[in-house]
Amino acid sequence: MKRLISQKCPTGRGVFAGERIFAGEEILTFLGPLIRRRDMPAIHSQDEDYYLQVGDNLFLGPSGEIDDYINHSCDPNSGVVIEGETSKLVAIQTIGRGEQIRFDYSTTMYKPVLVMKCSCGSPVCRGKVVDFILLPDEVQAKYIALGVVPEYITRRITGRPSRIQREFAAANLLRRQIR
Repeated sequence: MKRLISQKCPTGRGVFAGERIFAGEEILTFLGPLIRRRDMPAIHSQDEDYYLQVGDNLFLGPSGEIDDYINHSCDPNSGVVIEGETSKLVAIQTIGRGEQIRFDYSTTMYKPVLVMKCSCGSPVCRGKVVDFILLPDEVQAKYIALGVVPEYITRRITGRPSRIQREFAAANLLRRQIR
């Protein structure tokens, strides 16, 4: 795992790179208990939402660790890759030392529990964080090409995992075998 730093930021608390992270590198593994949608607690504000959707009706709950503080951006530098029961954060571009690590929460949202107001500050900010299928087509296509849209979402869009997603999974498997 990369050296990461949790510190205050304009949106509360965030995670920052303690060293340069190159595109394609794993940043961290999300922890926390698996929770079914029906067992989710009522979330009254986005400040209370430390849940990551990892399946049609499955979420990872708060871990109490640094992974709880990865913030959203409409112009992210990382994305979530789900392999089996493991959810990892992977750099989708090189992240400089001291740069905040963020992913687009919409890439994991299907039937969201909560639509959140976005305050990422990016020039391409959409103003709110919504279900993946509500993103503009070109934004969806970009994330699918990067391999950071989980199968439970691509299956809803296409009826099966995308070719790019299958190739990305095969490349990750090969990379692990080489190490």
